[in-house]
Amino acid sequence: MAPEKMDEMADDPRDHPEAIVNAFLLHKSLEQTQHYLTRGRRFANAQLNADWITAVRSWLAHKDRANERKMDNLAAELRLRGVEPPYAAVEQELADRSARTKENERKKVIRAVAREIGDFMCENQRPLQ
Repeated sequence: MAPEKMDEMADDPRDHPEAIVNAFLLHKSLEQTQHYLTRGRRFANAQLNADWITAVRSWLAHKDRANERKMDNLAAELRLRGVEPPYAAVEQELADRSARTKENERKKVIRAVAREIGDFMCENQRPLQ
């Protein structure tokens, strides 16, 4: 095999799934922050950690777009301040919810996320114009 082909294969992003997922998650985080900033920093003076925990619990109880947006907006405000959301405070509740989720629903969500990651990869492999 030609050395150029070997170099191309070594740099194939599909060989680094963890890096792809991390890049995708960073992209989603930046996208959420951008949307939050566009709408205005509604939670600039909020008690962020407590409000984020409450928002996650509300989202777990009623998975609707309004609860999801509030949770995402609070996470964006935390990230703007250089702080990660307090995941440990809701870790068990998230795990419990995941355990109760039906296998078919879980597979559907996994397929949707996989499609979204695939779309992200395709968009980021196009040459810049």
